[in-house]
Amino acid sequence: MSAAAAAVPKGPIATSIQSKLQDALQPSSLSVQNDSHKHAGHSGNPSGAPDAETHFKVEIVSAAFDGKNAVQRHRMVYQLLQEEIDAGLHALALKTKTPAEVGRQ
Repeated sequence: MSAAAAAVPKGPIATSIQSKLQDALQPSSLSVQNDSHKHAGHSGNPSGAPDAETHFKVEIVSAAFDGKNAVQRHRMVYQLLQEEIDAGLHALALKTKTPAEVGRQ
């Protein structure tokens, strides 16, 4: 994690993402990283505000993804985060894996 990302406190959208995914998917691993500072001045974060919550990287390992392909997994996450998307979440980079997939690495 970059120093800039570490310096940004966890805001309400990041907290909501973390909470919703944790509650719904019971992951064995979950990482929510605010990458908005990397997109300052771009679409979705035109002001470049360091505390913007518009771009996130989410890595999640959950048994809830068993038997689902990548598109189905991403749709699950998007559905859970629809409220945040409607409120201005502009970009969501997802890595979704099952515990078995992680074990094969």
